[in-house]
Amino acid sequence: MKVLEDIDLKPYTIFKIGGRARYFCEVDSSQEFKEAIRWAGKNNLQLFILGIGSNVLISDEGFSGLVIKNKLENIKIKNTDVYIGAGAPMARVVVETTKAGLSGFEWAIGIPGTIGGSIRGNAGCFGFETKDVLESVDVFDINKNTKYKIQNRNCNFGYRDSIFKHSPNLIIFSALLKLRKGNLQKSQEKISEYSKTRVASQDIGAQCAGCIFKNVLWSRRDLNKTDLIKKFPELKKFSNQKEIPVAFLIDDLGLKGTKIGNAQISRRHANYFINLGNARAQDVIMLIGLTKERIQNHYGILLEEEIHHISS
Repeated sequence: MKVLEDIDLKPYTIFKIGGRARYFCEVDSSQEFKEAIRWAGKNNLQLFILGIGSNVLISDEGFSGLVIKNKLENIKIKNTDVYIGAGAPMARVVVETTKAGLSGFEWAIGIPGTIGGSIRGNAGCFGFETKDVLESVDVFDINKNTKYKIQNRNCNFGYRDSIFKHSPNLIIFSALLKLRKGNLQKSQEKISEYSKTRVASQDIGAQCAGCIFKNVLWSRRDLNKTDLIKKFPELKKFSNQKEIPVAFLIDDLGLKGTKIGNAQISRRHANYFINLGNARAQDVIMLIGLTKERIQNHYGILLEEEIHHISS
């Protein structure tokens, strides 16, 4: 394990936004991961675990602790069990499991993140979530200085939520996915359909961090479904769904294309914010604030952010 100093973090994120890390290292084994965590502890430094760099917004001031780039990408398949390192990209897992004749994970082809990040945020699309295929997670507990396994039922999964979002002491090392035997041709057809859908509606390849906000669940305690639909009839079309798409709310208020600095709300998918070139984190933060204010003033709905803010 080699610790580097004063590293620019922009190239390590899809957003291409953010300042510099005081310390930075890459790990590709559990042993190196433990060494890095303990090194940070000895030097009284904050930790930030970085995967592919999607769904994160790093502050312009950077990070004054240790950034660990997770490269634990090993994948081992035994029957329908998939043992996988937390740093493995979701798309690669889809490809490997499909080649092995397994099904149930095709939907993840368009998620631009790693297994670890997807478990932390219970990432999902097309009606599926990471929790649906997860058996267990191997974690390193910083507080206990030990590694152990957490079963799915104890991960406290919710909509884009898990125990890992609220327990920074738990570092995800690897996971066990449980899939099912499938048909290679059918799986490839599903992957093709999912990919086409995403390409047609999202800014694939752009400098963005994925969805900025969580969709609005009808089950939220602060919402009254009947009153909302009565006041805003345009929401009735979502009454049989479990959520209101945030992209619809943003688009309905004419916010697509809105810019602050070099950050812009996508003209294709309103829940995507794009870095047009040299955007600052502050530009994105102000654009997030503007969007939240406009939605709350009009609909009375407080948007919840999905993006992960990183600052010292």
